[in-house]
Amino acid sequence: MACPHCQSRMRTITSRQLSTLVREIYFDCMNVDCSHRCVAQLGIVRTLVPSLVPNAEVSLPIVARRTNDITMAPTTPPAIDNAPAPPPSGTAGSHYAPMVLN
Repeated sequence: MACPHCQSRMRTITSRQLSTLVREIYFDCMNVDCSHRCVAQLGIVRTLVPSLVPNAEVSLPIVARRTNDITMAPTTPPAIDNAPAPPPSGTAGSHYAPMVLN
């Protein structure tokens, strides 16, 4: 998030949930010459794809995708692989030694 005054980056100090659909976020400007602090709100406003486990207490309009909506490929859960991860490789000076547990 950019500071509304100096356009420097802002960092999140903390946040708190106000309701099921709204979160309040406290920001701090990273520019020490500015030092602006502010509070923003993040809210969920519409549904693009309905939930497979809907909450009866949540009421959001279901709308068709708009031309300016960000589109992403459908996500699929990652395959579960019980094999151990391969050791890191390809970096100069890296050494891999397996951990031995007694």
